[in-house]
Amino acid sequence: MIFVSTLDVIPGKVDDFRQIIKTLEIPEDIKIREFLSLFGKPDFLLTFEAPNEERALSFILKFVSVAVPKTSLGVPVEKM
Repeated sequence: MIFVSTLDVIPGKVDDFRQIIKTLEIPEDIKIREFLSLFGKPDFLLTFEAPNEERALSFILKFVSVAVPKTSLGVPVEKM
């Protein structure tokens, strides 16, 4: 399953966000496709693969102390 998350860093938490990124341990069943810094809002875009919604939630919760995430399930257009 492919998930797309936007992350808005909480004001005053930029250094904490950077520290999480530097020390982030990615579980074996999670595959990061892209992690992009964006100009403007949202601050970051993260696309990743996870086996199910529970694992995706568990992974994205690593960021909630420093950012506001919004996550959606992505469906490849060719499968529609």
